[in-house]
Amino acid sequence: MPRGEAARSTARRLLRLAGALLLTLLCAAATPAAEPGLVLNLVETDTGRVALSVPIAPGEDFTVWFLHSYDRAFFAEHYRALAPGRILLTHMTFKSNLNGEGFEYHDFHLRPDGVGELRNINEPRGEVHFMMGSPDMANHTLILRGKRIRLVNYVAPRTLVSFRVCCAPRKNKD
Repeated sequence: MPRGEAARSTARRLLRLAGALLLTLLCAAATPAAEPGLVLNLVETDTGRVALSVPIAPGEDFTVWFLHSYDRAFFAEHYRALAPGRILLTHMTFKSNLNGEGFEYHDFHLRPDGVGELRNINEPRGEVHFMMGSPDMANHTLILRGKRIRLVNYVAPRTLVSFRVCCAPRKNKD
């Protein structure tokens, strides 16, 4: 990568990070200190229904784990919650051979345990969008703070869903 292009890329990343930090600070200012500032919502795309909502901290990592549809081996997408409407895809890990398809990302590493990694992706997303699979075929699972949450307990298979980072709702103090 030419030197000027690398500097522009770094500047863009810093600008995005500063914007995410500003949104997080605004969210924190609007929310009492005793309450979590952000939530990770699982939203049904067609209806807008929030099926699952869990507190999440700015900079906290979470994983969407599932069985790949072709070879039924695990695939995990690793994300970081940044701010409302801001999620970072950091890396992917998998046992799947991905149906022989190539990779869009170039930093591939095969660990000694046979798990593949696509590292250093660091791609910003507004949301994580996918179709819920059945528990026997995909078993979509949220992994947060070491806890595994089976998503089929909240959303029916074949439902289009998105994970979104949002400001936590304010609680009324009556």
